[in-house]
Amino acid sequence: MSQSTFVFCADLHLADGAWTSRPDIYGDAYYSLQQIIDYCVAQHLPLVIGGDVLDVKRNTAQPIRELYEAMQRMADAQLPVYYIQGQHELDRNVSWLSVHPWPQNVNQKTFEINGVKLYGIDWLPRNDIQAAFTQVPPDTAILVCHQVWKDFMKNIGRPECTLTDVHHVTRVLSGDFHVTKIEYSVNAQAQPIALISAGSTCMQDISESSEKHFYLVTTDSAGTLGFELQPLKTRPMANYVVATQAELDELCASVFGAHITRMYDPTLPVNISKPLVRVKFDKNIPDAYLRISTAIGESAHLFCDAIVDKTRGDQEINRTVTKNDLATALGELLAGHPEALNLATALVDSTASSPSMELESQFEQFKKSKELNNAIGTAGSKKLVPAQASSL
Repeated sequence: MSQSTFVFCADLHLADGAWTSRPDIYGDAYYSLQQIIDYCVAQHLPLVIGGDVLDVKRNTAQPIRELYEAMQRMADAQLPVYYIQGQHELDRNVSWLSVHPWPQNVNQKTFEINGVKLYGIDWLPRNDIQAAFTQVPPDTAILVCHQVWKDFMKNIGRPECTLTDVHHVTRVLSGDFHVTKIEYSVNAQAQPIALISAGSTCMQDISESSEKHFYLVTTDSAGTLGFELQPLKTRPMANYVVATQAELDELCASVFGAHITRMYDPTLPVNISKPLVRVKFDKNIPDAYLRISTAIGESAHLFCDAIVDKTRGDQEINRTVTKNDLATALGELLAGHPEALNLATALVDSTASSPSMELESQFEQFKKSKELNNAIGTAGSKKLVPAQASSL
C-alpha cells in the first residue's frame, strides 16, 4: 500500500496577474498557491517547490505578502518547505523565499523526506548545469531542478540540458516547463530515467492549457516511488476556431452566450470566476473581430487571433504578414550581421526563460571566450584543452 510522502509543485509565478495589459485578470496564481497549501495542511505533508515561485526579481508588496502568509501557514502546521530557485526570481546572494525563516533553500544540498533522499539545484545556465549534474550524490532518489530540457522542448528554443547529462538519479522533478508531462530516457550511466513536470499552477500565456496540477509523491513498502496528479481549480477557459462566415454567425447568435454562461463556477472566488475565451478567426471574414467582441461583451475576458496564411512559396514577402513575424523581421533587419542575429534569435526563442537570464548566459559565454583567447595569446605555442498518475 502506498504512503503519501510529499507534495511537489513548480512555476507558481506569483504576481497579481499574468497579463500586465489586463489588470482585471487578477489573483489566479494566489488562488492556486492557497489550494496547494490547503492540501499540504489537510494531508499533513511537506512541500517541495521546483522554482519560479515568483514571476519577477523586482516585486511589489502583494506577491511577497501572499508568499509570506503561505509559508507562515506551513510553519504553523510544522510542515517543512524545501525549494530551489528558478531563473525568474533567481538571486545568488539572498533568495526571495528567505523573507520567511521557515522554507529551506536546498541548492546543491541533500535533504530527506520520509526516507526518500532528494538533491536540489537552483537554475544554472547551460554552460554550468552539466558540471552540477556530476555532483549529485549516487544515493539520491530524486533530483529537483529547474531547467530548459531538450527532452521536453525537442528542437524548439535553446535547451540547456538533456536527461543523458544527468548522473546517478533515475527520477527528476523539474520546473520551467509549463505543461504537465513525463518523459523517459536513460541517464549518464545508461539507467532508465524519468523527467517529471507538474507544469505551471495557473495560466501564464493564453496558449497554455487551463488544466493545472501539482504532484502527490508516494512510496510503497518496496520503496517504489509514485507520482499522482492532483488537480487545481482554475479560471474557466474556452477555445474557438472560426474558419467560415457560417461558423461565425452561429457562434455569435447562440453558442457564445450559452457556453459562457455554463462555464461560470460558483465555487470559485469572484475575482477568478470570469472565464477566458480565445477565438482564432480567419482574417478574411468581414468584421469578424467586431462581431466577436460585441457578442461576448463583458461576459468573458476575450483574446482574439487572426489566422494568417504564412505559406508564400517563392512569392514576394507580404509585408502585412511579415511585420507580425518577429523571426522573419529579425532576419531582414540583421542580414549580414550573424552575431547580432544569433543573439536576437536567442532572446526571442527564450520562451521558457527570461530574456535577462539569456543575456546573462550569453555574457558569461562571451567572458569565457575572451579569457580563453587571452590565455591562448599568452601561452604562445602551448596547447590549451578546453576543459500523470504514474508509478515509476
